[in-house]
Amino acid sequence: MEPLELLQVDSGADIHRCRNCGIHRVCHMGWRTRCHVCLDERSSGLALAAGERLLSRLPHAPALADQVRRFAGVTATDAIPVRAAAEFQAAVALGEELDRHRRDGWTDLAGDVHGLPWYGERQGTPSHGTWGVHVRCGSWQPPRSGSCTQCPPEADDRSFAALQDTAYLLYLVRHRGLLKFGVGGARRVREHLLAGAELVEVVEGRHADVIAAEAILKRQKREAAVPLRKWRTWRMPASFGAGTEVVRVGLQIRLADVLPEGRDVTDRFAR
Repeated sequence: MEPLELLQVDSGADIHRCRNCGIHRVCHMGWRTRCHVCLDERSSGLALAAGERLLSRLPHAPALADQVRRFAGVTATDAIPVRAAAEFQAAVALGEELDRHRRDGWTDLAGDVHGLPWYGERQGTPSHGTWGVHVRCGSWQPPRSGSCTQCPPEADDRSFAALQDTAYLLYLVRHRGLLKFGVGGARRVREHLLAGAELVEVVEGRHADVIAAEAILKRQKREAAVPLRKWRTWRMPASFGAGTEVVRVGLQIRLADVLPEGRDVTDRFAR
């Protein structure tokens, strides 16, 4: 993990980026930390047990098995590595935890989830907090109640989708030489369009499936992701934040490939 020195010094925390998968997490300033998702040669015991538990469910859950295979990059006839299953479990748990803090007008969420990646789920409450970029002013802050310490208050009209069957959106937009994918509600998609981005594709699905699809996309596109520090000063739309989940145009992305159970609703947002 590499510290990015994005947060205020008096916060006592910093954003770290995984050199392997590009996932961000929050940790105490000056501390060494590890990725919420990636396992390594030290990983055994509890971490692999989480993957084994997930694999034991797959014979009875074909849709879930298909998601894990896409995440692991294996075919239907290949065995799914235990390590890849454990990383899938951690990636989905991280996505669900961050989505609890998602608010309209905020982007680039990064958090600290006690228990990842070893248990595949939150195991305790200790945390260095969740931070994000407020689009209006570009500052990093904890997105509490949708308010910003730098901007006038604004209404927060998004309620967290607590039920896994709640409809949710996976979207892909384009601006100049960049593609941005992400999840959210209709307002999040329109926020990108109003900022000057061009609509590419929007797919609607179950909240749980959309979070899993986003984890698969991140996994598949990690090598093509635009480095944060190198590209953060480019003239991207303000809604793109610091450039998380941004890749270069020319990379093949088809949302239906990672969310086959979803419904194409691109026409709903076409201008």
